[in-house]
Amino acid sequence: MTDYDALTRLLESRHSCRSFAPEPVDGKALQNLSDAFALAPQAGGGNRRLQCRFVTDQTTIRNLAERGQEVFDAFCLSIPSPFVREKTARYGENFFWFGEVPALAVVTCRKVPVFLEQLAGHKAPLIWGGELSAAMSSFSLLLAAETIGLGACCLTGPLLMWCEMEKLLNISKRDSLILLIALGYKKTLL
Repeated sequence: MTDYDALTRLLESRHSCRSFAPEPVDGKALQNLSDAFALAPQAGGGNRRLQCRFVTDQTTIRNLAERGQEVFDAFCLSIPSPFVREKTARYGENFFWFGEVPALAVVTCRKVPVFLEQLAGHKAPLIWGGELSAAMSSFSLLLAAETIGLGACCLTGPLLMWCEMEKLLNISKRDSLILLIALGYKKTLL
């Protein structure tokens, strides 16, 4: 088998996983994921100050999901149109399921510098490349997770409540929350 065949096999086997075994993710596995995240290419030479930290405290993860759901529900209730309210609530039904996952990767990057905003206006985020770099690094993490038997699922829906999420995760005002990744050992079917 060639390296390309192995890569193709890995890409074909990787899929979003939302059903995890209850055991915690061990430190060696988290270190492997962190290494894969750091080794990924980055846009613009890699000075985007990306960070991937792992939350493994079950109370924190549960509180994050519950609080996100509460804020989203309150937002839905504030929508005057019953039709739009119902559609929005249905849209968000799968955003906060992650309350029982064994680990959560929190991916952030430094906000676009002011000089670049002034120079490039609304194109500044594209030029800065922070979100692109975070996506490439996160994909490396996802592939690494597959190779060590971990399931993973990218979560962007909770970012609708980004302000609350950033507060609960104690994210610096200089950084932006890009995505969450639910992680755990894949639940085996009996």
